Amino acid sequence: MKTAEIFDGLLSALKLGDTASVIASRRDEIAKALNKDFREKDGCSDYKLMVGSFGRHTAIKGVSDLDMIYILPPGIRDAYASDSGPRRMLERVRDDLKARYPSTDIRVDQCVVRVQFAANAFKFDVQPAFDNADGSFSYPDTKSESWKTTKPRDEIQATRECNLRTSTNMRHLARMARAWKNANGVVMGGLLIDTLVYRFFEQTREFDAVGTGSFDRMARDFFEFLKNEPEKGYYLALGSHQRVDVKAKFQPKATKAYNRCVEAMEADVG
Repeated sequence: MKTAEIFDGLLSALKLGDTASVIASRRDEIAKALNKDFREKDGCSDYKLMVGSFGRHTAIKGVSDLDMIYILPPGIRDAYASDSGPRRMLERVRDDLKARYPSTDIRVDQCVVRVQFAANAFKFDVQPAFDNADGSFSYPDTKSESWKTTKPRDEIQATRECNLRTSTNMRHLARMARAWKNANGVVMGGLLIDTLVYRFFEQTREFDAVGTGSFDRMARDFFEFLKNEPEKGYYLALGSHQRVDVKAKFQPKATKAYNRCVEAMEADVG
């Protein structure tokens, strides 16, 4: 089988497929339940933003953890500015969603309201947030009893721009990296994966316009890049430059992956 056929098959197998429409339906129902309370609008599914891997379009088939921002009406901001504001906000969101999904496991978890659907095994982390003038969001944190800042739009935009420059190869590689992570038990979050893929393409232009016939070399060089990365406690996320913690060393398994790529390419030539 030719290299292009192998990677075409892999990318096809990683597509979300019908899962994307199911996620979108859940997302819209959550937004409707919150808009009914916060804006007194029945049936309105606006004022939401999918973030995380689904929002950056780097998720793969089997994704179960979804991150969603619900954009709060600015007029209520002062009412939740006190130390108790973050918890009161999250509890209000929790209660709204419990009313909509009475038999679903829904709870506050520091900065989000976690909605664990039994059907489809989807877990939505719903983060209520106020939209700021610079495009960032202020979100509630019960641990610090304050509102903190997040910049997912910057991360989405950086992904989009890199993907455009690399002829969609950025998202292709990010999805393949997720499949490698899942298959080999690599402890890496989705934002760290996308940040490392972004950094890889920042230091090379060799794969900006190649097709799947060159993906063997791209995978090999990516794992070489990973294995040679110095050990760090964190990276600065693509676009937002916010801290992304490294939970465990990825270099040893990246070294194994690199060696397998080299062996496979040598065997193919032989």
